[in-house]
Parts: sequence; structure tokens; C-alpha cells
Amino acid sequence: MRTLTLGGAETGVMEAGDSGPRLILSHCTMAHSGAWKPLLAELGAVQATALDLPGHGASEMDATRGPQRQGADAVLEVLGEGPAHLIGHSFGGRVVLRAALDRPEAVASLTLIEPMMMHLLAEDDPVRLAEERDMQAYAEAETEAEAARAFMEMWGGGQPWEALPERQRAYATERIGFVADSAEDVMGDPPGQMTLDDIAGLDCPVTVIAGARTRASALSICERIAGRLSDRPHIVAGAGHMVPISHPAEVAAILRERLG
Repeated sequence: MRTLTLGGAETGVMEAGDSGPRLILSHCTMAHSGAWKPLLAELGAVQATALDLPGHGASEMDATRGPQRQGADAVLEVLGEGPAHLIGHSFGGRVVLRAALDRPEAVASLTLIEPMMMHLLAEDDPVRLAEERDMQAYAEAETEAEAARAFMEMWGGGQPWEALPERQRAYATERIGFVADSAEDVMGDPPGQMTLDDIAGLDCPVTVIAGARTRASALSICERIAGRLSDRPHIVAGAGHMVPISHPAEVAAILRERLG
């Protein structure tokens, strides 16, 4: 693990392997680049670079840019002229997608694991409305700890807040502001918002992965993306939203076919 200046900001970087396909990975909110270690161990011979999201791990937050733009700029600097396989989970899926759209000629393939793209669901979509109702506990939280608890119980690994190690609870509480900082990209319609047509316009292969026991909104997003590609998402049995962490062997089996 080391820290590099990427895209103009100090960024935590984890590197693994020195032979095989070249991978660039971006993790989910409240995690860090080390979350990819089990998956990389299952994949075997690869040259992997995993980046900490802004404000996560060893990465600083650049207040002049949103976290999606900052994260994508870091990916683009590592990507260079390519080729590389981009893999992103949850908010990290947004980051690698943005990078792929910015420099498609350098991308060998794109893997989106339950990308956090709530804006793809219409405002009156029952699935989105249910998600917004479930987020009330987070929205109405009076303290950062309460907000972190509500968010992690919805989008974490399924464990009750009290069952998480104290260090993990503290880490999430310190970074809960990231959820609000990224809300406009995830939920809104800012200039240059990514669309299904943008994804379908990519020349590289696109793989979509979801857990069978994930939240309805995450599954619906994956189905919409895959459907626009005339495909279906790869569904991992028994997995929730944290599928690349909880089921690394199953995700690796899907990726091997793509990495070829």
C-alpha cells in the first residue's frame, strides 16, 4: 500500500501481481482498496491496481471536485493509454464507468458490480420510492453515528451495527459525509449525467454483476443496464450488495471468462 498523487490529489493505492491481465479496481462507499484482496487472491495471475475512493483509506478529498470526478481522474491517470480491465463496485462502479466513457479506447473491458446509479430509476418508480422511504432513518439522523448506522444497515454486509468491530464503526462514522457529497451524482441530473445510452455506446465488453439477495433498487439498476445491452446481469446466489467481498470465488469465476 502506498500513496501517490493521482489526478491532482493524494490517493491510496494497493498493487498486486506482476503478470497477467491488467486490472484497475474501485471499491464501494465505506470500504477501502484492501477490500479487493480476497477477489484478487481468487483471480490469481493479474496485474492489479486498486484505488482508495476520495476521503477513504489513504485518499484525500478534493473539495473543488465531486468524489465521482476526483475518483475517475485518479483512474484515468493510472489507466494511461491502456489497455486495462476496469472493475467497480457500488459507487466505485460510477467511478470506473466515468473513466471508461472519458477514455473508451484504453478500456479492455468494464465490470459493474451493483453500480450505485439510482438516477436510472424514474422518480415515480415504486422501487425508487421504496428506497427513499427506507433511507428516512439516514436522512433524519441527528448524529453522524446514527446516520452511519442507518446507511450501513441498508448497504453493508447484513450485520447489525452493534456487531461490527468498533474500528469499522468509527471508520464509517468519520466518512458518512461522503454519502451526501455524492448524492447529486447518484440521485440527480447534473450536467453530463451518465445514461444507459452512454453505456450501450461503449465498444468494450460490459459485464454486470449483482447479488441475488441484494436490495431491490440495486437489482433493478443492474437489470436496466444489462437489458440496454441486450443481456442479463450475472446473479450470485446467496449474496447481498457486498458480493465481491462476501463471495469472491463466485465473482472471480465470472471475471475469468471476461479477462480471458
